[in-house]
Amino acid sequence: MFIFPKGLVHYQYNANPTDPATAISAFGSANAGAVSVPLSVFSTGIDDDILAKAFKTDVATIQKIKAGIAPPK
Repeated sequence: MFIFPKGLVHYQYNANPTDPATAISAFGSANAGAVSVPLSVFSTGIDDDILAKAFKTDVATIQKIKAGIAPPK
């Protein structure tokens, strides 16, 4: 069981594609809130390889997305 605080971005990754995983999720309230996924997902430090697999693309594309949403330094 995993419990995530409201508004916290989270993800799960099954590293073994030959052993399928099942996930059941539920919200703890009728008003679960909203989170900006692009900013939350691409700025949390999730490994680029995992993001590429999750979005069925390559690492170069993930890095372009990150560069496009990153705040100016």
